[in-house]
Amino acid sequence: MAKSEKVTREKIILAFLDACFEKNAGGTSLSDVADRLGIKKASLYNHYDSRDSMVEDCIRWCGDYYRKTYFIPTDIDSISQRYPAENVMKAIVNRWFKMSEKEPLVQIYSFIESEKYISTAAAKIAQETREKLVAQTKQALRSLGNAKKIIDLEENDLETLSQIMTSITVSNLDDYIVSKKIEFRANPKGGEGSLFEAQGESDYSKIDALVNTFCSMLK
Repeated sequence: MAKSEKVTREKIILAFLDACFEKNAGGTSLSDVADRLGIKKASLYNHYDSRDSMVEDCIRWCGDYYRKTYFIPTDIDSISQRYPAENVMKAIVNRWFKMSEKEPLVQIYSFIESEKYISTAAAKIAQETREKLVAQTKQALRSLGNAKKIIDLEENDLETLSQIMTSITVSNLDDYIVSKKIEFRANPKGGEGSLFEAQGESDYSKIDALVNTFCSMLK
């Protein structure tokens, strides 16, 4: 960051998340954050009275960011009318994968998923985000049912199937991000900008195959 640029709460949080992604939250110090911002460590105390308060604020910021993020397109009903169920569901899952491998969502995802084991606030955000995925998956399946692209489903079945699809997505996304993170650590400068840009074309074939199987059971 240029010395003339003002240090803001958001810039501090993004620097912290970036450092956490490269190392880990527990191993990230105030000095690591200050180095990324090109400022002295003492300057951070103008914004936070401790590292713990910065971590707490970062968790809140991540929760706010997730709440503004939508995983399915707003015109899902129109899309469901035009395309087969497999195409619609793969596009939705691929959209979530693509969003999650870009900055800052990849850093947020990595941070919250690791912090949820030690922070109640982070655990609540992770659960809230999962519930949001379930709700939006249900919306997509209901839309496909209305378009006669899948069988008509009762509300309880919609809930169960949405839970299953979300579990498949989250589990595979976690594996995908971990593998990408290992590649990034081997070549930390290679992915600047989109983080994983230099790692080659994104491969969603594994999750696509699972989505195909899932949708085939709903015909």
